[in-house]
Amino acid sequence: QVNFSGGVPTVWLAVVAYLDQTGESIAPLTRVVCGGAAPPLKLIQDLERHGVALSVAWGMTEMSPLGTYNTPKPETADLTGADRDRVRIKAGRAVYGVELKITDDENRELPWDDVAFGALKVRGPWVCRGYFKTDRSDVHQADGWFDTGDVASIDPEGYMRITDRTKDVIKSGGEWISSIDLENAAMAHPGVAEAAAIGLPHPKWSERPLLIVVSKPKADISKEELREFLTDKVAKWWLPDDIEFVDELPHTATGKISKLTLRQRFADYQWGGSDA
Repeated sequence: QVNFSGGVPTVWLAVVAYLDQTGESIAPLTRVVCGGAAPPLKLIQDLERHGVALSVAWGMTEMSPLGTYNTPKPETADLTGADRDRVRIKAGRAVYGVELKITDDENRELPWDDVAFGALKVRGPWVCRGYFKTDRSDVHQADGWFDTGDVASIDPEGYMRITDRTKDVIKSGGEWISSIDLENAAMAHPGVAEAAAIGLPHPKWSERPLLIVVSKPKADISKEELREFLTDKVAKWWLPDDIEFVDELPHTATGKISKLTLRQRFADYQWGGSDA
């Protein structure tokens, strides 16, 4: 008789797949919270088909643990359609006691304009000020700010959106490509069950994105079809240089996709063909 639950996107993707395949009902579950990674819009919509509302949250162990939660405010409560979707896929606004800011590589604070994105930093009375038995930590700054290791943007209403982990962002020709946005765009395709984007060395552009995809059962998707599907969803230079189809993606113990494992698996990848 559970009516509220929480989990990472992988958990809810598996639940939706089970419900779609079996026709079972998930009642009386009506609300879930999703954290650990940015859920694709399609996951939110798929759960709604089964009568479940998904809310996005973000936090860290170092924050004890909640940082943001996505709830409407007067300025966003009446939004509809694409405007509503743009807000509800974000990680939400800072909870009481938490300050947020984003900074560039020179530690200069960036505007909350939903365009600029940079290193996400947090501060508050229950945000970790240091690590046990560690005298110095690069992520803890003298003025109390903690570098989360996430890359984010914040809109004028205070809604924060994680665009990547610092270690996962793809740097192509001096510009950043959000692996999360590319993955979520791919997962909007009806035949895609799960997707991961990683940056691999490129002789001209430093890094280029490789998209790794798990297809849904009985779905027959070609690289060309999926790349064409993405053309009006991401910038042209974000389009993956290649797409690999696999049976499953590696996950960590908490259910997140293991980008480290994927980078190791495709370490010898050659553009134009894979020997991975």
